[in-house]
Amino acid sequence: MKRIALLFILYSLFFSPAGAQTDTLVINHPRKVTIISSDSLQRVIVSGKQGDDDFRYQNTIRLVDANYESNVNISRDHWELIPSVKVGRTRSDTASYSRHTNELTAHLGIGFTCPTSVDQRIDFSTFKSWEIFATIAQWDHFLDRRERNKVSLGLGIDWRNYRITDDLFFTKAPDGNVTVDKYPLEYEPKFSRIKVFSLTATLRYEHDFGDGFAIGFGPVFNFNTYASIKTRYKLLGDKIKHTEKNIRQRPITIDWMLNMRIAEVPFYVKYSNDDVLKDGGIKFRSLSFGLYL
Repeated sequence: MKRIALLFILYSLFFSPAGAQTDTLVINHPRKVTIISSDSLQRVIVSGKQGDDDFRYQNTIRLVDANYESNVNISRDHWELIPSVKVGRTRSDTASYSRHTNELTAHLGIGFTCPTSVDQRIDFSTFKSWEIFATIAQWDHFLDRRERNKVSLGLGIDWRNYRITDDLFFTKAPDGNVTVDKYPLEYEPKFSRIKVFSLTATLRYEHDFGDGFAIGFGPVFNFNTYASIKTRYKLLGDKIKHTEKNIRQRPITIDWMLNMRIAEVPFYVKYSNDDVLKDGGIKFRSLSFGLYL
């Protein structure tokens, strides 16, 4: 009976009438192919394909007298700007399909800084002040079979600048603290900014609600290894750049990061309760927002 069913399927596929509608599906480099046969049922399950370990194709053919019914299920294709690598042990969801409990991923954030608790003398230019950060290696551990809940640990780097464009500029006072001063009348201001570079460590919990919506929250520990001031202006038509280093940034600050994915578009917001600079300098705290890929 199994041989008759298989011959009937092959005949239907290769010798169907010219007017019949046919579909072609090519799956390159499948990870696993399972074929289950019985007297009245033929099931083909393909797990994984080239570039997508989560791909799943299932075709069930039921023989009814001299006819057959076909039911096909294909997991939707998806793409990611940042690749991921499956690591660690796997858990079995069915006898023929398994999923990894861990992933190694990388992420990129691009956004703007909007300082809070700012010294009254300063007016920061939000959309001219930017943040770029990269989580170079992030370990994601899934807490459930459906991979809706995960805990993430990551290491990365961060650049942030805080820019002003009015008639004030940042400068380092003789005691090493950062203050602001007015440009002389003969100067033509361009901008003055504070830049901070950090090594980062992240800890975050994330829940995926499905349908392209997810939300995560957790701390980001910033080890602020470098900071500087750069001021640009014109004097008698000449372009001048002035840079000052060792501006007494706080060595360690903590951001609280909220990341969301809405309709598959990822966003983030980060806020710190810590002042960017040590006591004695001008006061402001970091708030940033943007895309988190």
